Amino acid sequence: MPRRVLIAQKFASLGGAQKSLVHHLELIDRRRFEPRVVVSNEGWLTRELDRLRVPWSLMPFKHWGNLASLPANVLLVRRLRAYIRRHAIDLMHANEHWVGPACQIAASKEGIPAVCQFRTGLEDLTPRRVRKYRYAEFDRVIVVADVLRRSLAPQLEHPDRVAVVRDGVEPFPNRRHQHGSRRIAITIGAIYEVKGQAKVLERALPWLKASRRHYLVFVGGTRKDPAYVEKMKRVVTRHSLGRQVRFLGPREDVPRLLGMADALVAYSTVEGIPRVVMEAMLAGLPVIVSNSAGMEEVVDGEVGRIVDFDDAANPLFAALAEMSANPEKWRAMGRRGAARAAERYSTHAMSKAIQGIYNEILDGR
Repeated sequence: MPRRVLIAQKFASLGGAQKSLVHHLELIDRRRFEPRVVVSNEGWLTRELDRLRVPWSLMPFKHWGNLASLPANVLLVRRLRAYIRRHAIDLMHANEHWVGPACQIAASKEGIPAVCQFRTGLEDLTPRRVRKYRYAEFDRVIVVADVLRRSLAPQLEHPDRVAVVRDGVEPFPNRRHQHGSRRIAITIGAIYEVKGQAKVLERALPWLKASRRHYLVFVGGTRKDPAYVEKMKRVVTRHSLGRQVRFLGPREDVPRLLGMADALVAYSTVEGIPRVVMEAMLAGLPVIVSNSAGMEEVVDGEVGRIVDFDDAANPLFAALAEMSANPEKWRAMGRRGAARAAERYSTHAMSKAIQGIYNEILDGR
């Protein structure tokens, strides 16, 4: 009889954690596991769950650790416990750490194991936050980078409970579009301060001004911080770059957009390894990434460049200038990145590893 796994996700909007969850559910062995999902709202994820015929329910996950949210979180834990009992759940899986504490408490009270996935950066692994999100209480904590495991494990009583499983990316047709002498750099992700798009724009200004054939494209929603985006647009206007800098908003045709670009630029302080970096590599795109901890596990000089966005010498400009001057060299880097991503970052490998963790915990119990 399949074991029943309840997976929790805070928001249903399209994002890296949601994509990884859908890929995992597409590949999960239904003879061994019967998945169910709880999520705070309806959206892209719930539509995908309907497509996959995975049962889902709404649960109002709130900010954890906020006294104002304490009554709502107490009620949430009660609802989760009732759900676990009603559906005879065997294992709880928090797909991101934001929903972890409520899931862990409910699972513990009902006597079932719990797993949590952690996808953000080292700054979220301070002792205070490790206690807040109850990492030591989980049967397994899954992280997406070795650097995160090395930071978290020493803070836990059982460091062997930390497992590295990289987010998998799904292959899609590699249709590279040639567009003459134009050079297009693209960034992808929700646009707000911690994602650093304003810094990308600031550092790319000399490259944009060097040629009217240079373009910078931002893909991602702006609802989280509209004032941040408006500030960026004022910079674009002040430098008369409205024709070269484009804000496309949230899109679901990311593979097509990657096929039109010459390089991905990814800056982030909140993720160990942004999923979009592996997606771009798989699409055959060279990548220019910030020197955040963990990036060196994926990117080297063979497939892209790691740059310090705070360096006064502006290595982002140097990388973009090199891309413009040596397009064939950079296309070769993209081809090497595609081969590496196909070998190391498949959705099959990700789902197989997670299912192995399920089995290990449940069989051990």
